[in-house]
Amino acid sequence: MSGRTTQGRSERRDRLIERPRLIRLLDEAQTRRIILVAPAGYGKTTLARQWLAEDSRRGIWFRATPAATDVAALAVGVAKAAEEILEGALGRVQERLRNSHSPNAEADQLGTILGEDLMDWPDDCWMVIDDYQHLSAEPAAEQFIEAFLTRANTPLLVTSRTRPTWASAKRLLYGEIAELGRNVLAMTHEEAARALPRKHGALGGLVALAEGWPAVIGLASLVRSPLLLPGDEMPETLHSYFAEELYQDLSAEAQWNLVQLSLAPSIDSELAGALFGARGRDVLEHGYERGFLTRDGDAYDLHPLLRQFLRSKLMDADPSAVTETVRMIGTSALDRSAWDEAFALAMEFHLTGLLTELLLRALDDLLAEGRLATLEQWITVGQRSIPGEHIVSLAQMELAFRKGRWPESERKARTLARTLPSHHPFAPRALFRAAQVAQLADRQDEALKLLDEARLRSTSSSDLRRAAWSRFITLADLEEPELAKAALDEFEALPPESVEDVIRLSQAAVHFALRWGGIRQELERHRATLELLNEAADPIVRSGFIQSYGTALNLAARYEEAYELAHRQMTEAKRFGLDWVRPHGLEMRALAQIGLRDFEGAQTALRTAYRLAESAQDVHAQINATALVARIELAQGMASKALELLGEASARAGSPGMEGELRSIRALTFACLGRSDEAEHEIEASISITSHLEARGLRTYAAVIVAHKRGDEVNLTPNLREALKESETTGNADSFVTAYRALPDLLHTISDAALPLGEFLSVPLRLHDGALAERARLGTREARIMPTEDLTEREEEVLSLLREGLSNRQIGHTLWIAESTVKAHVRHIFEKLGVRSRTAAALFRRDGED
Repeated sequence: MSGRTTQGRSERRDRLIERPRLIRLLDEAQTRRIILVAPAGYGKTTLARQWLAEDSRRGIWFRATPAATDVAALAVGVAKAAEEILEGALGRVQERLRNSHSPNAEADQLGTILGEDLMDWPDDCWMVIDDYQHLSAEPAAEQFIEAFLTRANTPLLVTSRTRPTWASAKRLLYGEIAELGRNVLAMTHEEAARALPRKHGALGGLVALAEGWPAVIGLASLVRSPLLLPGDEMPETLHSYFAEELYQDLSAEAQWNLVQLSLAPSIDSELAGALFGARGRDVLEHGYERGFLTRDGDAYDLHPLLRQFLRSKLMDADPSAVTETVRMIGTSALDRSAWDEAFALAMEFHLTGLLTELLLRALDDLLAEGRLATLEQWITVGQRSIPGEHIVSLAQMELAFRKGRWPESERKARTLARTLPSHHPFAPRALFRAAQVAQLADRQDEALKLLDEARLRSTSSSDLRRAAWSRFITLADLEEPELAKAALDEFEALPPESVEDVIRLSQAAVHFALRWGGIRQELERHRATLELLNEAADPIVRSGFIQSYGTALNLAARYEEAYELAHRQMTEAKRFGLDWVRPHGLEMRALAQIGLRDFEGAQTALRTAYRLAESAQDVHAQINATALVARIELAQGMASKALELLGEASARAGSPGMEGELRSIRALTFACLGRSDEAEHEIEASISITSHLEARGLRTYAAVIVAHKRGDEVNLTPNLREALKESETTGNADSFVTAYRALPDLLHTISDAALPLGEFLSVPLRLHDGALAERARLGTREARIMPTEDLTEREEEVLSLLREGLSNRQIGHTLWIAESTVKAHVRHIFEKLGVRSRTAAALFRRDGED
C-alpha cells in the first residue's frame, strides 16, 4: 500500500498516450465520486494521473494491495495518505485501532471516524484509491469505504477492475457516481493513430485485433521494427507478442535485471541499490526508457501484465540466482518495515526463515496498528510452515488476548513460559500476560506469583517496569499497603524511558493515595502531569491517569475540577473509541455533580453509565452506579430508598474494595434510619474486608451517626473529632460531605462542641451547602453567597459571558478587549467569589438568583 500527493506530470510526455476525450469526460462529470472500471491494461492509473496533473486540481494517492483487506491496514493507509493534506488525519483512527478487539467488525465506526476527521478537506483535492479491486475480496473493507464516504465530503476517484459494491445502479442512475467503463476506456481508431503514427498501414488491423486495449497498443508503439501482426490472435496473445519483441531487443543482462525486479512487490532506488549496487539507478532508467517500467517521482512501477510476462521467464533462470534475489528483496523489505511485501515473498517462495524473522520484527507493530486479521493470517501460515518456532506461540497468545479470549491467552502464555529457557526474552512477556488474565479474573494471588516470576526472569528494564507496575496494582487490590508501597518504591526507582512511563509513575502515586491517604499532597505533586498528557500517544495511559486523578479530586471535594476532568475523560473515550472507559467517566462526572448538588444531572449520568456497563457486562461499574444513586437518595433525606438500592447492589458485590465500600454506605444508611445494631454489624464487616480510604471514611462517620442516634454524648464528640481529623489527614473530604448531608445535625454538633473545622473541610461546606452551614452557625451568609455588587461592571459582563460557556478568547472578541485583560478579570472574579474554577464561577448565584 502506498500514499502520496500527485501534482504535475511525473512521466515523460513522449511515453504518455494523451487521451483528451477521457480527460474531457472527467472534467464534465457533475459529481465528486468517479470510478474507472475495466480489466488490467486499460490505462486507468495513467488516466487518473494525467487528469490530476491539470493545474486546477491536486490529489493524494492510495494504492490498495491484498493486505488492505485487513480494515486496520486499509484505515491506516488511507489516513496516512490524507495526512499529506490534513495534519492529524491519522490520530483518532490509529488510537482506536490500538485498542480494538476486531477492526474488521468495526469497519463502520472506523470509516465514520476518518470521515469526521476529514470534514475540512479542500474541495480542489481528490483522493485516489488505485487498484480498488483488492478491497472487493473483503466485505468489511468496502464497508469501511462506504462509511467513510457517507460521512466525508472528500472528492474520490477510484480505479478498479471490479465495480465497488457501494456504486449501486441507483447511485449511477441518479448521477451520484460517474463511471467510465471498459468500452469508454478502450482506445478509438483516432487515439491509436496518435500512438502509432508511423505504423498506420497496420493500424486498422491492430485496433480490431486488440479490441482497443490500450496495453497492446501502448506496447506496439514501443516496438522498433515494423508491425507484422501475428495473424488472427486474441488481445492477450498480442500483448505477449509485443512484450516478447521488446524483451528480445534487450541485452541478456538487462533481461535478467528486469526479471529480478519482477520478483519485488514494489520497486524504488533503494531496492535497486540492494540488488544491483552502483548500477541500480541505471537499471531502473533503462527499464523505464525501454517501456517496461513507469515512473512516478522516485518510485517505479511494473504493470501487472508486464510483471506476469517477466515472471514467465523464471523457468529459464538459475534457481540459485532466483533464491538469492528473493532473499535480498526480502531483507530489503524487512529493513524498510515493509511487512506485507516480506510476507508475500515468504508465502510465494516458501521462505521459512524470512517468515520467522518477519514475525519477530513485525508482531508489535501489527498489534499496535490493530492489524489483527493480518496477524491471524500470518499465524495460520506459521503454524503450517514453522510450527516449532516460539514466535508463533507468542503471536497466538497475544492475538487471543487482544480478541478477548482470555482463558486461551492465559493457557498459551503459561505453556510458553514453561517451554522457554529461564532467561529467554519471551518468558517475562508470557508471564506478564498470564498475570493480566489472572487479575481480570480476580485471582490476585495467582497474578502476584506470576508477576514475581516475571520479575525474576526479566531481561530488560521495560520488563522490570511492566512487572513492577502490575505488582503494585495487584498488591493494592490485595489490601497490602506495606508491600504495595515497596512495589511503588521499586517502580519509582526505575528510570522512565517514555512520557507514558512518567504518567504511570504519577498515576501509581495517586492510586496509592486513593487507597490509603495523602490525597491532598499527591494532587499537588502531580498536577503538572495533566499538562503532560497531551504528549502521550497511548490513550489508555492517558485515561488511566485521568480516572485516578479525577477520583482523587472528587474525594478532596474539589468537585468543579473533577467535573471538568470527567468531561475530558468522556471526550477522550468518544474520540478514541474507548467504550469501556465511558461508564467510569460518567460515574466520575456523577460524583462531581452530587458534590455540586446537581442531583438531577447526576441521575441522568448514572442511568447512562449503568446501561453502558450492563451492555459491556462490567459488574463493577454497575454496582458503583447503583451505590452512587443511593448516595443521591441519602443526600436528599431518603435513607429508606437508599437502603433498598444498596440491598440489590450488595448481592452482586465483586472485589473486596467494592464490597467494603458498599458495606460502609449501608452502615451509614442504617445509622441514619436509627437501626444502630445493623449499622454496627456493617461497620465491622467493612473493617474485616477492606482498608481502602473511601470505605474507611464512610464507616467512620457511620459510627458517629450511630452515637448521635443513641444519644451517646460520651462517644459522639470524640468520635466526630477523630472523623474530622481523619478526613483532614487523608484528604477525604467527600466522606464528610456525604455524612453531613445524610444527617445535617452533625453540623450542629460540630458547632455546639466548637470542634475545629479547617479550611479543607470548610470550603466545600461553604461553597455547596451554604444554607446548612448558616443553620448550624458555621459560617456567615456572605461566606457562601457574596453579593455580585462587589464585582465591577466589566467583571459582571465577563462573568455573564463565562456562564454562557465562552472561552477567554471569545469573551475578548465579544467585549473588544485583549485576551490577557480577560484573564485578569477572570482571576479577580475567582478571588472575589471565593471559587477556583470556571465551573464554580458559572454555578455561583447571588441570594435569590435563579
